[in-house]
Amino acid sequence: MIKLVVTDMNGTLLNANQQLDHARLAQVLQLLTQQQAYFAVCSGNQYRHLREVMAPLAADNLVYIAENGASIYWREQQIFDGALSAQQLAEFLTAYQAKVLPLQHAYVILTSSDRSYTSYGVAPALIEQASKFYANLQAVDLNQVSAPIKKISLAYRSGTAAEHVASLNTYFAGKLVAHDSGYGVIDLVRADVGKAAAVAFLQQQWQISAAETVAFGDGANDVAMLQAAGQSYAMQNAPDFVQQVAQRVTKLDAEHSGVLATLETLLMQSKKSQEQ
Repeated sequence: MIKLVVTDMNGTLLNANQQLDHARLAQVLQLLTQQQAYFAVCSGNQYRHLREVMAPLAADNLVYIAENGASIYWREQQIFDGALSAQQLAEFLTAYQAKVLPLQHAYVILTSSDRSYTSYGVAPALIEQASKFYANLQAVDLNQVSAPIKKISLAYRSGTAAEHVASLNTYFAGKLVAHDSGYGVIDLVRADVGKAAAVAFLQQQWQISAAETVAFGDGANDVAMLQAAGQSYAMQNAPDFVQQVAQRVTKLDAEHSGVLATLETLLMQSKKSQEQ
C-alpha cells in the first residue's frame, strides 16, 4: 500500500508554465488521506514559492520539501531545517571572493526561507529573470547577510552542469555538496541535505518503508530520490538516463498531468485490492 508519494515539481508535477490541475490533485490528496498516506512536493525552490504554486490547496497530508531538501514543512510547521552554519557560509564567501577555480564566472544567489541575495553590480536583467524563481531577490553585500541560508545557487556562463558539479564537489570535499538543479543552476547545500535525504527523513518520521514510497522525477537531481523509493517513475519527458534509473516511465508527460494520471491508476488499483 502507498504511504508516501514524493514528486519533483518543474517538468514533473508542473507543466512548462509552472501550473497544475489543483482540483484533480485535491481529489488525489483525498484518496491518499483515506489510506493515511502523505503527498510531498520536492523542489529546489523556496517554501514560499512552492506555497504560491500550490495555492489554494491545503491538506493535512501535504508536505513541502523545499530548497533541495534543506527545509521540510508539514502543516505550516518546519519539521527539518538544513540551513548552512555561519562558518560554512563564511568559508564559501571567502572562496567565492578569492575567485577559486570552481567559482570563477559564477553568478551567485544565497537563499533563505523567505528572501534571496545576490551581489552588488549584477545586471538588472539577470535579477529580473532570477526573481521569477527566487523570493524577494536583493542585490547586497553578501558578507552582511545575517539570515540563515538554506542553499547557495550558482549559474555559469559556460561549461556543463556535470562538469561544474564535479569540480565543486572536489573542491569542497564533502563540506558542502553540489547538486544539479536543472535549468543550468547548481545548488550547494549541507552534506546531509538532498532530495533523497529528505525522503529518508520522512520515511523515518512516519515509519514508512521504501516499498510504501512512490517517487516521480525528470532530472539529474531526482535520481537519488527515485532510487530511495520502492516504486519509482521517470516522466515521459525525462531524458533517457533518468528513465533508465527509474523502474517505470509515466504514460503521460508533465504537460498532460502524468503524475496525477499515474497516481489515480495506482490508487484505484489499491482500492480494488482492499475491497477483494
